Amino acid sequence: MKQTLNVTATLNEPGLLRTVVETLASRHVDMGYDKSVVPQQWKAVETSCIQAYVLGSFDMQVNESNPGEVINVPFASCFLFTCFKAEYGLFNLEWSLSLS
Repeated sequence: MKQTLNVTATLNEPGLLRTVVETLASRHVDMGYDKSVVPQQWKAVETSCIQAYVLGSFDMQVNESNPGEVINVPFASCFLFTCFKAEYGLFNLEWSLSLS
């Protein structure tokens, strides 16, 4: 018997997290790595990373067992956000990773 599990994640301060990541992506320090000599068919890139703590909660509901029951699970997790930049311009957020 298949059961459906609905999960919703809510962040406590999404605006603050967005500001941190946007600041990372718009930093103007250029170390010059994107101009480095690399083997043929490779591309040098500049990277920028930031570690940010995220607080929030997961709301989980299993539809089959008790449709009205919602389980709320708070979480605190650390994420690593990484931006890459090739040549000139702004950094682009490429991926994030939970460190918990």
